[in-house]
Amino acid sequence: MASLSGNLTPSPVSVPHPGASASLSQLAFGLTGYRAWGLVGSQQSGPITRNQIVELMLTYVGALAPMTGSELFEKVIVTPREKKLGFVLSANLFAVDVWNTFRETLRTMVRIDIAGGGGTLVDNPFGVPLVFGAMQSRQFQATVPQDGDAQIQNTVTFVFTGIGGTDLLVTGTRITVFSPDPDWQEPIRERTEYLTEIMNAYSDTEQRVQLRKTPRTRLRFKVLTLEVRDTAALHALLWGWQGRIYGVPFWPDAQPLLASVSIGATLIQVDTTMRKFTAGGLMMLWRDMHTVEALSIQTVAAGSITLTAPTTQAWAADGRTYVVPLLTGRLPDDTGLSRVNNTVAELDAEFECEVV
Repeated sequence: MASLSGNLTPSPVSVPHPGASASLSQLAFGLTGYRAWGLVGSQQSGPITRNQIVELMLTYVGALAPMTGSELFEKVIVTPREKKLGFVLSANLFAVDVWNTFRETLRTMVRIDIAGGGGTLVDNPFGVPLVFGAMQSRQFQATVPQDGDAQIQNTVTFVFTGIGGTDLLVTGTRITVFSPDPDWQEPIRERTEYLTEIMNAYSDTEQRVQLRKTPRTRLRFKVLTLEVRDTAALHALLWGWQGRIYGVPFWPDAQPLLASVSIGATLIQVDTTMRKFTAGGLMMLWRDMHTVEALSIQTVAAGSITLTAPTTQAWAADGRTYVVPLLTGRLPDDTGLSRVNNTVAELDAEFECEVV
């Protein structure tokens, strides 16, 4: 026990603290019967005795584990690891970040390998071999062109000697807009198909099961081209893409553009009330069958559409530019094209549209 000498001077009115322990409140310091409250008087003196402090040794048992976030280090990280392009309507550009997270070691990229079909390109302005310092990152530009294989399935690998997990998977589907406008002298026929199953019991009661959540749409309309250029473009659409997915305009819901659109815009002013414009769907800006830009929709409001990517052309709101919702569909295996002469062609187009 430690013994401390000193003087204790009580206040005129001493009140016990509500949180004080019993031993503290009685304040045993060698004067019998002395308490810390209720005394008004002269200075008191005498030895004060308190307990001695004892150190305790702490023992930790267990395995050493990395803290939160430390898994990022001592490797090469590619961001993103997977790029889902969805429907590719035009050339698609995106950035790829390669980061050397080794804290004390430089790493060298020896090449970039691209496998699979789809035509993905990676621009490397730095050249190879390329040295990454400790904790250094570099950004590359990847491009998926508009033309190429119908299905995009590319694996891009940034090759570092002795290091794995530096690959990027790029997927998507290319579609081409069927841009010829219909011959409005004949109606556009829309047919909705449902898919159900009817199960009969021995008692002749029935249970009907919905097998397709969203009904399938079939569109049929007539296309008439009267100029050599239009007829040649129609031929190219059929010969070059007939077995693949088209972007099919839903012409009954075509609306005029309400405000001019500049290059790089992401907001389209158009009346969307009771039209087939949907978030996550497709649309096109159209002036004629040769002047078209297809885009993906992010959100739809009452008088506007927000795009997932900016426009690449400027569009004037002069009454000749239309905003048209797009479905995705295929032509049948057998499609007949009637040639009246070397200038005029006629097509009875019927599309089986995909379920969105």
